[in-house]
Formats: sequence, C-alpha cells, structure tokens
Amino acid sequence: MTRAISLHDVSKTYTRGVRVVDRLSLDVRPGEFLVLLGPSGCGKSTVLRMIAGLEEITEGRLLLDGEYGNDLLPSDRNMAMVFQNFALYPNMTSRGNIGFPLRVENPGEDPRPGVDATARMLGIEDLLDRFPGQLSGGERQRVAMGRAIARHPSAFLMDEPLSNLDAKLRNHLRAEISKLTRELGVTTVYATHDHAEAMSLSD
Repeated sequence: MTRAISLHDVSKTYTRGVRVVDRLSLDVRPGEFLVLLGPSGCGKSTVLRMIAGLEEITEGRLLLDGEYGNDLLPSDRNMAMVFQNFALYPNMTSRGNIGFPLRVENPGEDPRPGVDATARMLGIEDLLDRFPGQLSGGERQRVAMGRAIARHPSAFLMDEPLSNLDAKLRNHLRAEISKLTRELGVTTVYATHDHAEAMSLSD
C-alpha cells in the first residue's frame, strides 16, 4: 500500500549547532512523485534520511498516513531507499542482492519467485547470477532498483540514484524510473541537483 508523507516544520541540527534543514514543511500525496531539487550540501539527503528514519528529527513532526512517525524504527516504515553509490553487497550475486530484504523480512519463505518477478519487470533476468563487480554502472543501478522494488514498499526514497552514470544512460534510466514508479503507483521522493531530471520526473 502506498502512503502519504508529511513534514511539519522539520529541522535537523548537528553538533555545535550546525542546522542543515530549517523548518521544512511539505506534503506528498499517496502515489505522488515529488522531487527535491538543489545543489550538493543543501540538505536533500538529510531530508530523505529523516523520512526513512536513518536520521533523527531534531524539531518538527513527520506524519505517515496522518500518524505521528518521528519515533518509528526504519524497519517499521516500510520504505525502500535507493542510493547514489548502488550500495550492493559485493559478495552476493544480483539474485542474492535483490532477494536479501525478502529473506530478512520473511525468513521461512523462498525469495526466488519475488526475485524472478522483479527481474522480469526490470529486464535483468540475464544478470541474476553475476556479482556486482561483473556489472556495468547502469546494470548495478538496475539491480539496486530491483532490491528496492522486490519488497513492495509503501514509498521509494531515491538519493541522486543516477548521478554516477553517463548522460546517455542517465536519460535511459530516468525514463525507466518514471515508467516503473507510475506503473507501481508508489509514493516517491527523489533528490537531485539536475534540473532536467527534476522536471522530467516529478509530478
């Protein structure tokens, strides 16, 4: 099930009083694709990490489907994050990487049907037995997307997932991300410094 995400006057302050996010408020409707656009260091990643529960909110409120969410553990938020650096386990094949969250969440179940369905959706069936070191940058990012999709999360949080790729591949994967998220109907918050990316992806 997709979900609504709301931030109300949310701030993040680190040690020595360094405030990196200052009273941010926004509402993301269920199924909406919202893009945070800004230069490096402006706080985009911190906002994503606060929504995911990887960073503590210093002030303000996070509401998930209208319920107070500041104190929820990351595992209880049912969100999937896709990072700039792919964050794949180098000692696992693509099948192992995509299936890892499924094995953690449902230890007694066979993850293979879910992995195979996700691979078909992304057109990466031929990559399932390869390790990350045997994949190109674009292939690694597809596998990272697969790991996120396989869990059927209520929201995707994407932190500049295409910035390490060349321009041609970026354009291709941008179109794929747009098509996939709309087909899945999952709420997506996407951080980028690229204006063209922001305008082409966002609602």
